Amino acid sequence: MKLYIHTDIEGVAGMVHFEDRNDQTTEGYFKRLRMHKLLTGEVNAAIEGALAAGVKEILVNDSHGSGY
Repeated sequence: MKLYIHTDIEGVAGMVHFEDRNDQTTEGYFKRLRMHKLLTGEVNAAIEGALAAGVKEILVNDSHGSGY
């Protein structure tokens, strides 16, 4: 079985504010860093579950920014 995962950072659990890429403050940097870590954890958890269920091939598409 194959699996396609399409993700975008604005949907990450644990964040309630839209990412502002123009926010160049230290606070903005750490907010984006937290969002990236949360999203990476979510995608990795989905991959681990899929592999445990027998999925043989996984493609992840991050559509944030220039990804689409």
